[in-house]
Amino acid sequence: MKGLKDFAKLNLITAFGATVIANIAVAGFIGWLIDKYTFDNNVIFVISLFLGTISGIYNGIRELLKEAERYEKLDKKDDNDDSDSHSG
Repeated sequence: MKGLKDFAKLNLITAFGATVIANIAVAGFIGWLIDKYTFDNNVIFVISLFLGTISGIYNGIRELLKEAERYEKLDKKDDNDDSDSHSG
């Protein structure tokens, strides 16, 4: 069962990458649309890509920290369950 938990932790890397790429793609698309219909000089597009990158990294790290905390709680619970079963 320990192997499945380790495999699930590897999924965090994929989720982090998907979060960052999705934020960049959405911000880039919105910036492209705004640029297309307003200034047409790609300044808004570049700014939105930058903001999308910052947003993606921030949200990705926040999600990683939340999941790490969840896994720590599960590990502590498993350790307590193991010590209870050996003592009784």
